[in-house]
Amino acid sequence: MASRLLGQGLKIFHPRLCAPIRVHSKAFSVSCLRDAANIEVMPRISLMDVPTSIRVTDLTPFSLVTLQMRVEDAKGIKFTSHAHYACNERGAVDVSSSPSLGGSYRGIFPEGLISTLDHGPEYLFKRPSVKTDQPWKIVIGAYEGHLRSENCTRPLCEVDMERHFRGPGVKRLVLEGQLGGALYLPAGPGPHPAVVDMFGGSILLAEHRSSLLASRGIASLTLSHMSLSGGMSLSFDFEHLEHAVNFLLSQPNVIPDRCGVVANCMAGAYGCLMGIHIDRVKAVYLLNAPAVANFINIQKNGELLVSGFAIGSQHLVYDENFVAEAHPECIRQAFYSDQRSWIPIELTPRDTYYSINAGADDSLVAVISQNILKSRLDKVGNENYVTKVYEGSGHIIEPPYFPFLRVLFQTPWPNCDENHKGPEPNKLYLRCGGNPRDNAINQEKAWQDMRNFLTRHVRDNSPWYQNYIRDNSCTN
Repeated sequence: MASRLLGQGLKIFHPRLCAPIRVHSKAFSVSCLRDAANIEVMPRISLMDVPTSIRVTDLTPFSLVTLQMRVEDAKGIKFTSHAHYACNERGAVDVSSSPSLGGSYRGIFPEGLISTLDHGPEYLFKRPSVKTDQPWKIVIGAYEGHLRSENCTRPLCEVDMERHFRGPGVKRLVLEGQLGGALYLPAGPGPHPAVVDMFGGSILLAEHRSSLLASRGIASLTLSHMSLSGGMSLSFDFEHLEHAVNFLLSQPNVIPDRCGVVANCMAGAYGCLMGIHIDRVKAVYLLNAPAVANFINIQKNGELLVSGFAIGSQHLVYDENFVAEAHPECIRQAFYSDQRSWIPIELTPRDTYYSINAGADDSLVAVISQNILKSRLDKVGNENYVTKVYEGSGHIIEPPYFPFLRVLFQTPWPNCDENHKGPEPNKLYLRCGGNPRDNAINQEKAWQDMRNFLTRHVRDNSPWYQNYIRDNSCTN
């Protein structure tokens, strides 16, 4: 197999590698099942955050063709997307420059196939699940004519590709007991910058962002703050997060004098409080974070740090399918009528930095919270922050090329009262907001901005790291 591929002049990405292994040629071409068409995918195997080039050649000039992408996730659920194209005068389609005429998306959208993967209308809240030690094994096929996805049964040609979530040499350590989570350590001796990574209102542990951060040289400890607080519990002991930081910075090959935090949605409140109360947290990157602690009272050593803010059915509007989103004016009035529940971000030490990011179409109106956090920092003259609003993005901004999520299945939802219109108590279907095309572009930008922010404030601004560099320069 290897000799045959080398003979074709293969340029591939080693599984989990961040850069290609170059072997004399331009692209990987898979011959069609018939004798004509070819699909070229570049790279065929790579990390998830690497862009993909897709070209179909050797078709009849100006003919119509459907491209379909399909993947079966770790749970055995199948996801597909498809797009309709017209070949140019050379009988070719280049997804990076050719407009889709229909299907899962329209127009020029280089990452459209992977961005619009779904499982059908009844599963709008789903996308392929991730196990960081298993790649997504994706098949791209070309089909004659413009077809619906379910009618794509006789491909002109197909190609397999893989998208990995963990780079070579990245180590995963499972944490059990009181400090549940997973630690991802980059390959190599380091010293590496380190972050605590937390997602929003789910008791499940999401590890894909941490594994990709470690693949890019940033040690990452992923935690589920909901499981630390006991799932439906409405109180949280801040000491859990202090223990997490101490554990993270005790690791060999990690810069020991400071760390960062990445937090989105409900976890943003914890991220802000870590920046306020934990000396060695020096950089906090927030994605669609609230200016309040949603539902949960956060305490430290028995003393209340911030009271939980109850977002309930009275703040939401529902569509005909019982999918909810926040009513902007209701959220604004509720936030400003209960300023005691605001996160006291103005108490942050002046050597700690924030990046406060919001999707313009976030269904929970994160822009309101962003403005509150910004105004509180401005009030005390603290300029150690940046803000960004991502037009066309909603509540979910992932690392690059993760499929667009239209609806989020949010559970538990502690404050669904008798006015809750969903089919099940304490469970909520939440519209994420945004659109696939803009969100795909924004995920690329946010991923780069996040890593630059963390590298600058956790590594480059570390006195310990600067001494390390100077000492090792003198030694060499």
